[in-house]
Amino acid sequence: MRSRSLLRASIAVVVAALGLTPILFAAPGEAHAQQQMAVVYVDTDKVIADIDEGKQAHEALVKEQEKRQKEISALESKLKKLQDDLEKQAKAFSKDAIEKKAAEYQQAAAEYQAIVVRYNKELQDKEKDLYDPIEKKVKDLLRAVALRDGYDLILNKRSVPYGRKDLDITDKVITEYNKANPVAVKPGAKPAASTKASDTPKKPAPSAAPKMP
Repeated sequence: MRSRSLLRASIAVVVAALGLTPILFAAPGEAHAQQQMAVVYVDTDKVIADIDEGKQAHEALVKEQEKRQKEISALESKLKKLQDDLEKQAKAFSKDAIEKKAAEYQQAAAEYQAIVVRYNKELQDKEKDLYDPIEKKVKDLLRAVALRDGYDLILNKRSVPYGRKDLDITDKVITEYNKANPVAVKPGAKPAASTKASDTPKKPAPSAAPKMP
């Protein structure tokens, strides 16, 4: 999913300060009493990709990208045809005719670049609109889970080089998020497939514009 591109969409380390008991220093000859911190971690990329709202956001972003890509592909075909015409007519037409055709090509190329920039901006805005509310709800859920279950720290898996599997609460968070935020499924619709960060739709990027002959 937002490879957010879709992005995008990773969440910073969540720190829940829960009133830790300070270290108690005993009198000489006595053992020190110390309460251990409760630390767990979560794969926030997987959470956003696998929750039902995240899957819907991914699908919506893919559709937006596909709509724009069709027009971009058509414009690229138009540019290629103009270039081919210039190359074929370079020796057969007058200088004025060639210059006119070249000006037409330059205008089409400028329009193409402007559309690509606009579409990229629109997709970035769409990605933000889709994923920002989800990321906020994930953060709120992590805080609630930390307070309820007594976790002092919930770390993002990206910042954890190694962690015991039993300290990974990713699946737990996904389940609780879906329960708290049910998604209406249209009749006959198939469940959305799980997405990965690498599946996040890429924004349309301009291919190398054909060079002028």
